[in-house]
Amino acid sequence: MAREKYYLTTPIFYPNGKPHIGHAYNVIASDTLARFQRLDGKDVFFVSGTDEHGLKMQQTADAEGLTPKALADRNSAIFRSMLEATGCSNDVFIRTTEERHYKACQAIWTRMAENGDIYLDRYSGWYSVRQEAYFDEAETKVGDDGVRREPLGSPVEWTEEESYFFRLSAYQDRLLALYENSPEFVGPAERRNEIVSFVKSGLKDLSISRTTFKWGVPVPGDDKHVMYVWVDALTNYITAAGYPDAADDRWSFWPANVHVIGKDIVRFHAVYWPAFLLSAGIELPKRVFAHGFLFNRGEKMSKSVGNVVDPFAMIEHYGLDQVRYFFMREVPFGQDGSYSHEAIVNRTNADLANGLGNLAQRSLSM
Repeated sequence: MAREKYYLTTPIFYPNGKPHIGHAYNVIASDTLARFQRLDGKDVFFVSGTDEHGLKMQQTADAEGLTPKALADRNSAIFRSMLEATGCSNDVFIRTTEERHYKACQAIWTRMAENGDIYLDRYSGWYSVRQEAYFDEAETKVGDDGVRREPLGSPVEWTEEESYFFRLSAYQDRLLALYENSPEFVGPAERRNEIVSFVKSGLKDLSISRTTFKWGVPVPGDDKHVMYVWVDALTNYITAAGYPDAADDRWSFWPANVHVIGKDIVRFHAVYWPAFLLSAGIELPKRVFAHGFLFNRGEKMSKSVGNVVDPFAMIEHYGLDQVRYFFMREVPFGQDGSYSHEAIVNRTNADLANGLGNLAQRSLSM
């Protein structure tokens, strides 16, 4: 008897820098889910990887005197090592610079275009290089330093250029029906409520190409444009499953059972991604689940503050099992959590040494 298939993904990570413990938390949580589903008898397909295109990668590479591909090769290998260091049991590590991914991106673009959902126009608006996202002026604020920033705090710059657009506005009612009829599609509940509120406020068509840089997947039939990173990045989930080759054995795992992501990218996964798939006539994933942020002693981690925690050093210092247990025991899944040296030591001593350790000692001495 064939086993039930179960497909889950992490987000693909942006390798313009090194991994931090937020990345480690995501892959440990995803791996825990994968291991549980295997114990439950499922045929699990577990995918992670790196998102290697976009302006940030090009700018970082230029600053380091590297080509974008050389930067991607170097840093993608570090992220792959991070998955290994955290004990992650992923089946596939996908890179968006792979030829198979270019084919998948161009195939889904072509299907959306054939459905009448892509058109050429001009874009003008506020753009965040860090977030790789556009923002309405109402979503931005000018701080005391005179810098305009988006809701998560990164600077935005005014951008004007020719762009291809996706008719996102045409999918507002279908998306609202999805959230109404399948409330489990977005979790936890507070993230679902945020998405419903965002979509109800009115969807505008989405800029999905750029001409100001070349480091990306070329648009079919117009190589002046490269695909905007979110079309490129989101498509990885079907690339890994063999798209566009329906005869590929891995395609039987689609649709994904769950995309495990951070709450900062829920809009892209719960609004843009299902709209792209609806346009292309591809079945939707069953669930998008967004976990919270991981803080250092209650403070957001930042290079400028100097409180970013290296997952490799953390695992070497405390041990892999201790780190995995701490993240899964201490942080409510779907909510924000906090890390500190005292917290992990106390949790390890209380639960593992005193609790399970004493139980094992007494059981063996009977």
